[in-house]
Amino acid sequence: MQEASFEPSIALPELYKDGRLRDEIVLVPGSGFIFGFVSGLMTSSRLASRQFLAENAHRQPTTVQGWYFYQKTKNYRVLYRGIIGGMRTGSRVAFWSGAFVALSEGIELGVRRTAPEVSAPYKTRWASGAVAGATLTALGSQLYRLSRYGGVRRMFMGASFGAIAGGCIDLRDWMRETLKLEKREV
Repeated sequence: MQEASFEPSIALPELYKDGRLRDEIVLVPGSGFIFGFVSGLMTSSRLASRQFLAENAHRQPTTVQGWYFYQKTKNYRVLYRGIIGGMRTGSRVAFWSGAFVALSEGIELGVRRTAPEVSAPYKTRWASGAVAGATLTALGSQLYRLSRYGGVRRMFMGASFGAIAGGCIDLRDWMRETLKLEKREV
């Protein structure tokens, strides 16, 4: 009996380049997690510090040793709450940015496979980015129960920023092709 093996770079060659995943598939969610972790760490630490001060305002220490343990306990709680908040925020940002990249790549893959002769000469990542951005903001608006006005505004912003992100990828790919052609001519 022959064992079935799955080689993803054969099944989905558009997502792979030189035998490895395209850069943005890995870098965007990873960068999103780092950015979200730092942001969540800062905001959660500040909130935990103020909360500790508010909860213990009625029992301030009176001795030097008491102040030492007070600050030590406060610092540990601030660090713990900051890390927890950073992980939570980083996971959210990584999830949403990973979903954007996955949806954008899926739309691009669908366009390239359904109409290869039409889409081949054109850079279409700006359009797939706009559709992915609008779709994810519509989903987020429903999930977070935004008002109609807020939801429409967010959809416009999502489509705009998605088109900008996709346009940057189109520009990068165009510049790589142009530089390769110039190197061959020289």
